[in-house]
Amino acid sequence: MKPKFFLGIPIALFSLEIYSGALLGYFIAKFLSGRLKSPIFNFGHYEFHFHHWLYGLGILISAIWYQFLPFPQFSFGFFGGIVFQGIYSYPDWHRILIRKRWD
Repeated sequence: MKPKFFLGIPIALFSLEIYSGALLGYFIAKFLSGRLKSPIFNFGHYEFHFHHWLYGLGILISAIWYQFLPFPQFSFGFFGGIVFQGIYSYPDWHRILIRKRWD
């Protein structure tokens, strides 16, 4: 056996963890997307839409920063999949702070 082959095994397993976490996160977010509403908070003349990709991103950033998740590669992929699904699947993903209409 060549040593290059053995060096590739940990890299492949590392990539497989991230990839499987991303797939699972994407499909769970896709499955729950129509069933759960995003919370909306009112602030004066504005509404704050707390999209699922936004709190997924918050958990992902804090998990990278504080390293508190038990399976980090899988978890990074999982929350990355949630963020990707929220941004890729919705045309209004960027509408977070919206001015209220007064009819």
